[in-house]
Amino acid sequence: MSTTRGQVPLPLLGCVDPYDDTVFNRSQLRVLVPELRALEDGSAAEEAEAVHEILALTAQVERKTHRYLVFNGD
Repeated sequence: MSTTRGQVPLPLLGCVDPYDDTVFNRSQLRVLVPELRALEDGSAAEEAEAVHEILALTAQVERKTHRYLVFNGD
């Protein structure tokens, strides 16, 4: 399942499961980071700040091996 926000496709963010954990590895960040940046650009201030914080976490995942970005559902 992929969702869109406005006209921006979000194939990976659209797969985040709100009820279970969703894990992204370093190679998936090549798609995920541009999705987050597009989402940040078209968002209200509070939502943009949350996306900015997630982007900071992606930078940590990219810097070190064996790191993952995990969204915890529920």
